[in-house]
Amino acid sequence: MAPYIKYALVPLFVGCSVFGAYATIGSLKHNGLGAVLRGVASGDRSSLLGAPEPFKRSYTGVAAIDGQLRILVLFFSALLDGAVPPETRLFYLWGMGQFVAGWTLVLLESLRAGNRGRAVSWIATFGLIFQNISWTVALPIWLAMHLLTSPVAKLRNGDGDAARKTLFVLLWDMALIPSSVTVGFIAPAILMPMSELLHQSAATHYNWIAIWQAFPLWNALMLQALHQALLFVVGSLELRDEKGEKTTPGKGYVTAAADVYGFALTVATFSHVPVLALSVLPPPLRKLLASFFPSYATYIERGTFANIFVPHSPSSPPSVVPTAYASGDLAPVAIQFLQYDLFVASVPFLLWALYLYQTTVKNPSLVTALKNVGYWTLIGGPHAAVAVLLRERDDTVLEGEAPLEKKKN
Repeated sequence: MAPYIKYALVPLFVGCSVFGAYATIGSLKHNGLGAVLRGVASGDRSSLLGAPEPFKRSYTGVAAIDGQLRILVLFFSALLDGAVPPETRLFYLWGMGQFVAGWTLVLLESLRAGNRGRAVSWIATFGLIFQNISWTVALPIWLAMHLLTSPVAKLRNGDGDAARKTLFVLLWDMALIPSSVTVGFIAPAILMPMSELLHQSAATHYNWIAIWQAFPLWNALMLQALHQALLFVVGSLELRDEKGEKTTPGKGYVTAAADVYGFALTVATFSHVPVLALSVLPPPLRKLLASFFPSYATYIERGTFANIFVPHSPSSPPSVVPTAYASGDLAPVAIQFLQYDLFVASVPFLLWALYLYQTTVKNPSLVTALKNVGYWTLIGGPHAAVAVLLRERDDTVLEGEAPLEKKKN
């Protein structure tokens, strides 16, 4: 893939961002959900039907921030609270796994030596923007900026020396990414839909949703604080191979990065496989399984591929009447937003990773890369495929690296 291809990808990415905005944010103006959210946020209504009461309106004490938080919290309350259809909860499980993997990969990419001081390294800022304007709008713009400005996107095929200088990430940062994402992203995302199971008060429930909204900030702060603290207490980490022995910079980087990619792949796969497997069950087996597990019969019966993964056309989305909806009616409207949020953004994400793979590895094979994309999309979803392409791109750091000289006795 020739390097100039990126100049064709950039307008494509911008187009994906525009279409994503139309299919997500634009739909809120016409489907009734936006009117419901604004009504509760402004105080015209006390809370969403079926949601814990009273709705919490103050989180930080800053009017501008609280105003935006109210809308975001209400959106996820519409998605999670009340008589939510089973397929909505199943997509939430699948979608959050993909978001975790995607965010982990973007976070890792922002920390590379070649990106330091550049706009693509301002990960907390980007993350908060995407939380407010959606992943499908912000991610393609970030990817376009990366292609145009990052030295990572200018690496040549098989140039190991340049790859080692550009792709390297501080060892403490890589060691801390999984734990910071787990605490800042995954933990609140798990607690958000469990208000009834954990007997949370209304305030606690809404607090968890609000806390999750700022996970990019929590990740950035935790990485910086823990990195500095551990550097002071423990010192610098040494480059080690998979056997724990001292090794070269390239090998040490690949070994450390493998844990980050492994984390992203694990989360994506473990949330993808059960939901996908359930969605493609043939009707006779679905009926039999429902008879064996009657408590989960509605999930089994409603958890079809069409119900979980196939959105309505953005020109005719599901809608509600703001003054005449029932508990759970808002969830299908909210899930339509998240479906386009993920699906549209996955297109530029995969193309970006494929471009980096094709222009960086020594002997790229487009056929092999596409086979890997197909396999890993089936096994772990589109963000798992992105992780594998980036992991193989990173192996370029091993090219031309001299072996570590062992000390003579």
